[in-house]
This record gives sequence, structure tokens and C-alpha cells, in this order.
Amino acid sequence: MGALDPWAVAAAAAVVWLLAVGYRLVWRWRLRSIPLVRPMPFFLGHLRVFRRLPLYRAYEEWMHRYGGIFLCFMGKNPVVVLSDPDLIRQVAVKQFAKFHDRPSIIAMPTGRRQSRDKRLTAIRSGLLVARGGYWGSLRAAMAPLFHSTALQSYSSVMNRCVGRFLQRLQEMSALAANGCSGPAEAAALAESTEQPAAAEGDGKGGGGASQQQPQQAMEAAANSSAAVPAELDIHALLGRFTLEVVGQSAFGVEFITEGDEQDLKEGKPNLVAAVKAIFSAGNFTPSNGAGVLFRLVPNWMEPLFFVLFLRLFGAMARKLEYARSTLMCTADLLMQAAKKQALARGEKVHMVETDWRWWSQAWADQNPYKGVTPAPNSVLDMLMRATNKETGRGLTDVQIAAQSNTLIAAGYETTANALSFAIYCLATHPEAEARLLAEVDAFGADKEPTLDDAPRFPYVEAVMHEALRLYPPAHTTNRECTAPGGATLVGGDGTQYHIPQGVWVHFNIWGLHHSEAHWKEPHAFRPERFLDEEEVAGRHPNAFIPFGLGPRNCIGYKFALQEMLISLVRIYQRWTFQLAPRQARPLPLRMGITLAPKDGLWVTAHPRSANSMTAAA
Repeated sequence: MGALDPWAVAAAAAVVWLLAVGYRLVWRWRLRSIPLVRPMPFFLGHLRVFRRLPLYRAYEEWMHRYGGIFLCFMGKNPVVVLSDPDLIRQVAVKQFAKFHDRPSIIAMPTGRRQSRDKRLTAIRSGLLVARGGYWGSLRAAMAPLFHSTALQSYSSVMNRCVGRFLQRLQEMSALAANGCSGPAEAAALAESTEQPAAAEGDGKGGGGASQQQPQQAMEAAANSSAAVPAELDIHALLGRFTLEVVGQSAFGVEFITEGDEQDLKEGKPNLVAAVKAIFSAGNFTPSNGAGVLFRLVPNWMEPLFFVLFLRLFGAMARKLEYARSTLMCTADLLMQAAKKQALARGEKVHMVETDWRWWSQAWADQNPYKGVTPAPNSVLDMLMRATNKETGRGLTDVQIAAQSNTLIAAGYETTANALSFAIYCLATHPEAEARLLAEVDAFGADKEPTLDDAPRFPYVEAVMHEALRLYPPAHTTNRECTAPGGATLVGGDGTQYHIPQGVWVHFNIWGLHHSEAHWKEPHAFRPERFLDEEEVAGRHPNAFIPFGLGPRNCIGYKFALQEMLISLVRIYQRWTFQLAPRQARPLPLRMGITLAPKDGLWVTAHPRSANSMTAAA
């Protein structure tokens, strides 16, 4: 084989460079009314910046330089970034029909390719990335899960799950009292904590500890281990707790939340290990190598790139393959059990069966949820009764499984992150912690809060909101202009910004939440800002959007806030926390699909004595 002609190589490189320059210039002209972030390398766009700075930090920096709207390029994709709440509202609410969809991360396979791209079909079927009438069908089908009546019923489930969480804290304190206070021992105890195996759901989320048992145990811990506080990763424990909540609330199933490290090593299905893998590696963020390459390839090559990704990024690809196979197989097993149960009750099932499973029967046989039946009227029953507005038929099995995975993943990560951020803020602001403790103690040390008790905790809610403002798990969210003629946004000074069809729009939630234009002392932890009526009245109503805005906001945001409130009240009835010596300050953050504490949140847990609670009250 002859050597390549250097002149031919140079000519080919020049052609590619000229095409990239021409492509970028065309888009720059079409978006000429919007300030462009400079400098801009022609081929990579601003991806090199995102290798140096996390996306949310870069957006905050550019917000200060260019204002509430600016343009950047992620490889081939032009992205209009909004930090102005009025402009965000125009996209999310007023012109929602023109910005109905989120960008297609990977092009949806169609026709003959459909059956060969089973993983892609599963990825593109979830609520977060659903488009058109299909999204509306999913949203309508899942809405009853978050209706006010349903939310009322979840209080008891949440209290049972937080009771188990409190037991884990007590057991870790007992371990510390015996002289094993290191993080390795604490982690080992968390892994070995006894938990019932997955069992058939009874609709009541059974298996939770009673109210009295953790209280008595923690009184013993307060007397025995106060001198040797346990050091633990509270973020990891909260993730297990929130996964239990979503399992019992949405599915009526006791999710197993232990043994993930060992199962991962042995290659056995484990939900906690799977969700961890999704959020640690399962994203095409601009800062990782896969993300950079993905944003450079043409749209028609995206499905091919996804296949090549399995070979190009071996370790990450293996983690994602394990995660998706675990999550989808679990959803499939529960879905088939729910279908069998519904048919036995004489109910209609509209679900359309397809050929979408890519894992082996041996993999399914190892799954701990084989033979487990969800509770009647679980989210699976709701989805099996639903119809697709675009086709008039029932949802397919892969579409239903994808929604199950969305609930599991979102229920695990985002609420655990938000609770961890709240605990971090309280641990670093003792005066705020003291005020929260006084409000909790006034309610009572032995009472379980419900949704009806929320008005009794204004300061707890203020702490929640301030933590979500400072550390929004959804640091950025996106839309795509789908209107054939594009859309025009109007700035506060009357300037018009035309957004052509196909352009991505990002809501810079982190930047908006840290903007001096909307917040006094934006980087300070001040829960009082949500209680001061004058300050609240003077603030833009859309300056605080941790769950997004408009019809495509987070469908489960009320559920998440309820879970946060009940959790914080129950936890601080019995415990306080200080940052462990190993915990870095300020809190390091990991940017992926969500914003999370990097390497966990390490704290020392201090049980509250009966005397301290009585004195505070």
C-alpha cells in the first residue's frame, strides 16, 4: 500500500476546514442579532472552554460578560443561552408551541434500522427527551402519580423510608462507639445493613421500621457514641433512601439498596450500582471525550457514533451497558408481572408488545426482581392503560419501561443531591441550623410530619429553597426551536432576537440563581430571603426555577419538595451534622446530567439527646 500523498492530505484538511468555516458563518449570520461568545475556534466551537470549565461555570462567566442572552457553539451545534427570566418565560411558557421539544441527543432510528438499534430505541423513549404528541401522551399518563390526592398518600411511605434511614445512622454511630470510626468501616456497615429482599408489593410500601424502634435505638446511640461520632458519606445514604421512596411510592415494590459494590464487581444486576453508573458516566457532557466527538459528527452519523462509542470508550461503555441492561431488565420484569396481574383482574391492557430486549435470559434470571409483582394501580398500570396521541394505540413495552427508568433514576439522584446540599448548608451555617432545630422541636420530637403539616415549617421550606437556589441539581435545561419559521424573542429594551428552526436554547439556571440583578448577596446562604415579604415581592417571579418552567417543568417537583420536607424534619428531630475532616471546602461539585457533590458529602453525625431537644423546645 503506497504512502499517502501529503498534498492530498493537506487538500482534504483544507476542504474540511473550509466547510466548517462556511457552516459556522452561515449560522452566525442567521443568529446575527445575538451576542457571540469570543474567541470562537472554527472547528471545535467552544468545546475547548468546556474542557477547562464546567458548563454551568462557563455560562455564569459569559452571563456577566454578555448579559441575559448570548450565542455559543458546541461543535456543530449553535446554542442560544438565556439567563434573563423574561426571555426564559417567553420560550418556556408564552411561545411553548414553538419550543415544545428538547433537542434530540441521538437521532431516533426509524424504518428498518429500528429493530437493530434496540438500545437507541430505549434511550429515546423516555419522558425527558420525548417529542411531539408522544410527550403529551406520557405526561398525561403519569400525571395521576403526582396528583394532590396521591401526594397525600405518600407521606406514610416517606416516613417509613426515613425511619430506615435513621436506623442506618444509629447503626453507624454504634459502630463508631465500638472504636471503628473510619470511613471504610462506616461504608462497610452501610453495605452490610440488613434489608429484606425484594418482595411482592402490597401497595403500602411495607417493610419499613416502626416509629419506636429507631427512636429508642438513637437514644441509646446518644448515650453511648456521642464521644466517637460516625464519619459517613451522607450523600450515598440519602441516595439509597430516595430510591426506596420511589420504589414504594411509584411501584409498590421494596427496592434493594444494599450490596451494590459487590454486585457490580461480580457483574450481577443491582439498581443502585446501575443508577450510579448512569449519573457518573452516562452523559454526553461537553467536558468528556465522548461528548466532544459526539458534537462534531454530522446528524446522520449519530446512531453510528453511538455504536462506535462502545468500542472507543471501553470502560465508560461497559458501565453504561451494565446500567442500561440492569434498569431496562428490571423494568421489563416488573412490567410483565404487572400486566399478568392486570389481566387476571379483568382489566384492559393497551400495551403493545415489541421486539426490544437485547439482554440474555441468563441476565434476567439473575435479576432480584424476577417474580416480584408491583402493587395494583402502580405507575406501570397507569402507563399500560394509556394511549399514544400520535398513533391512537397503546404505548409500547419499551416506552413503558423507559418511563419506569426515568422515575427510578430521577427519584434516586436529584432528591438525594438536593438533600445533601441542604445538609451541607446547615452544617456550615450553625445559626441557620439552630433556627431550623427550633422550628422542628416546636412541632415535636416524636411526631411524623405529613403534607398537611407543611405550613408549620416555613423556615425548613426556606432552607430547602435556598439550597436549591445555590446548588440547583438541574443546573441547565434545554429546548429546541421546532417552528418552521423560527421564533422571535423580545428583550426588555425592545431588542428582537430571531431563533431559527433547529437551534438549541439553554436555560442558564445556575447563572440566573447567582445573578446580582435578581438576588441580594447571590452567593450567600440566606434562607430569610424566601421569608421576607418585601424581598420576595421585589424579585422577578421566574428568578427561581430549580425545577424548570412551563409545561415541560419537572413533573415530580411537588413530590420532591414533599420528600425533602419530611426528610429534613425527621432527620433533624434526631441528628445534627458537622463536616468531616476529610470533606473539602468549599463543596466540590460534579457536573453530569445533574449537579452533585463530588466524591460524596462526608460528615460526622451527632445524635441529639432528649435534654437538648427539650431545652430547644
